[in-house]
Amino acid sequence: MFDHKKYTEILQWHNGIEHFDYDLSIDWAIELMRNGIETESVLIIASFQKPVDREEIKPYISGALKELNLEEKYGEHSIISNAHYHLEQILSDYEIRGNLTKLYKLCLNANSDKRLMPFYLLYHGWDELEQIGANYYFEGADLNNIEDVIKEQAQIWIDKYIHGNEDKAEQKIDLSKKEPNSKSIWKSVKTFWK
Repeated sequence: MFDHKKYTEILQWHNGIEHFDYDLSIDWAIELMRNGIETESVLIIASFQKPVDREEIKPYISGALKELNLEEKYGEHSIISNAHYHLEQILSDYEIRGNLTKLYKLCLNANSDKRLMPFYLLYHGWDELEQIGANYYFEGADLNNIEDVIKEQAQIWIDKYIHGNEDKAEQKIDLSKKEPNSKSIWKSVKTFWK
């Protein structure tokens, strides 16, 4: 399910992320039109085709935000806001694999931001499970539970970085007890992203 309100919040940070994914801005503009909001920039955004040329659409996004009296935001929080949106989509069972891929790309584009490392590892772990039937990236994840593990990590991340409840997040991060003999790079990376 497309969460229009959350995407609007993330769109305000579009200039703060070098490789922002503008494809959903078309859906956003169409939803605004359905709700009777038809500014010049919104109509232009709705007319774009996916995949969107970021340089072409960027000024119209800025224009639409200005027309809607929404502030464009910059800075570090843009990564958190963008990740939060995709994690909420995952927790809502909406395109889990697609949103995990977007988190993976966000991690890469943010110079392997350590806060996003679990999703980088899960992305590769899932791919490895499908390719060779084994997962050496994220301990405890297999084809039967990969989506559940992703959701668990999404909730841990939200607890830690959105709600500021690091204690609750730390209690959930004991995946090493699930498969103590598994070979995984997760053990060495686990301390890196804390």
